[in-house]
Parts: sequence; C-alpha cells; structure tokens
Amino acid sequence: DEIMQQESSPLCAVDITDDLNKQFAFLSGGRGENGSPIITFPEFPAFSEIQEREFHNVLTYLTSIPSLQAAGVGFILIIDRRQDKWTSVKGTLLRIAGSFPGNLQLVLVLRPTTLLQRTLSDILFKFNKDEFKMKVPVSQPEPHAT
Repeated sequence: DEIMQQESSPLCAVDITDDLNKQFAFLSGGRGENGSPIITFPEFPAFSEIQEREFHNVLTYLTSIPSLQAAGVGFILIIDRRQDKWTSVKGTLLRIAGSFPGNLQLVLVLRPTTLLQRTLSDILFKFNKDEFKMKVPVSQPEPHAT
C-alpha cells in the first residue's frame, strides 16, 4: 500500500536532492522544433552504478516539469558518450528504453570518438538497433580545426 501511495504522489525536488545533485541527467530548457522538451544525459562515468530508484526518481521528476502539452509531444534525449565505450552506449540505451517514464520523440547519441570504439559502435549499432525499441540517430562530432 505504501508503494502505491508513493507512486501516486508527485515527486518534489527537495525529496530527491541527492539524486538530482549527481547530475547524470538534466532538463536544459531547450525545445525541439515541435516543442519537445530536451533532456540531456552528459558524460557520466559512473552511469552504470546509478541505482534504479535514483534513475527512476530523477527521470520521473524531470518528465513532470514541462507542461502536459509539451510532454505529450514527446521528449528529445541527448546522450553524450563520446568518452565512453560501445558497451556503455548500449547499456544506457537499453536502460532508458526499459524505464523512461514519458513519451520519446527522439534520442540522439553522441557516440564514442576513438577510432576503434567509433568503428565498433557503427557495426554493433546496426545489429542491435531493434533491441532499443526507439528511434536513435547516432552522431559523430567533426573534429574542430585549430
């Protein structure tokens, strides 16, 4: 009964301050062309160590902030994993696909930048894309000329 009561009451930032302070995800205030709110998952080396409850609390809170109309259009997620390995990218996508509490409009992944991991992500992404159950374009930033 306590679990049902907890799920039905809205989360307040003050109740999950420790989870939010980890900053593994944040609502930037940016919007897509159709008004979709953007949630960013910055580079976060300990992402796989985040407890399921923390993950759920932060995403539930972040998806409750925009208006119902904006949330109804669906969220855009930006996942920065440029400094990571393919296994981390895959784990992040599977975790989000399995437990994101809102509608997803689009998921953008900034993929690993090392040659080996970039090549590996190209190949493995093609074989695993159906596993993610969402539209996920993968981006490779161009190196800046100095």
